Amino acid sequence: MRLGADFSHYSLDPEAHAAKYRAWGYRAATCPKVGVAETEKIRALREAFARADVVIGEVAAWVNPLDPRPEEKARNLRVIAETLAVADELGAVCCPTVAGSFDTTNALAPHVAPHPDNFTELAFEAVVEWVRQVLDAVQPRRARLTLEMSPWTILDGPDIYLRLLQAIDRPGLAVHLDPANAIRDAHLYYSTTDLVNRCFDLLGPWIVSCHAKDIQQDPYPATVALREVIPGKGILDYRTILKRIEQVSPQMPLIIEHLASEQEYAEAAGFIRGVASAVGVTA
Repeated sequence: MRLGADFSHYSLDPEAHAAKYRAWGYRAATCPKVGVAETEKIRALREAFARADVVIGEVAAWVNPLDPRPEEKARNLRVIAETLAVADELGAVCCPTVAGSFDTTNALAPHVAPHPDNFTELAFEAVVEWVRQVLDAVQPRRARLTLEMSPWTILDGPDIYLRLLQAIDRPGLAVHLDPANAIRDAHLYYSTTDLVNRCFDLLGPWIVSCHAKDIQQDPYPATVALREVIPGKGILDYRTILKRIEQVSPQMPLIIEHLASEQEYAEAAGFIRGVASAVGVTA
């Protein structure tokens, strides 16, 4: 696998951005912000990362494609389409986004916010429609559009992911796997090995990239209240995750995300590299 980190928020020139990843020992990256019309910057990024032998794992579009307001939905779909086009020009592995939510009230994360209609057949059909619309418009040649599982959207586990893949039926769609996002109850919390294996058993041929984080129950266990933590401080079976990634592709990006500092990223990377060494996987 190719271990990477999310440094997309840094405002660096392409050469410096690629060099930063190499300096930290990462072989995969997230892309810094670049617009579809910035052809020279896209070219410079593509060439800089290629020279550094760092794969651009993802060019993300974290917007809400199911926003029920027509203008907002249209704008969000344009963002996804343009981001996918940028990913394709960069030769990136994928453009990850989410299935979407019908919520309009959550200002922090509307794309993954709870809504009672998110789990209906209406939601399923709406996801099929918007994904086909984007893929038919962009027709990517290299990058793949991928969706990320989220417990408050219809895409909350591997079984529904497989159903969506089959219903959408487009070669431009693939799987971006974040196992932590599929842990939504106490049973799955204590069955992460089985969950990881089910994800890879069902979705393996479509998986092109993964995220690395961990999950932990809140210290006061009166309810199921899960929180993200640094890899190695939660309950995810990373031995199985890394072995299954390697079986699909030794070049698959595994991107560490959502950490507060470079030191936390280094701690997470040290843990993952240690597990990789123990199971015979190159990070």
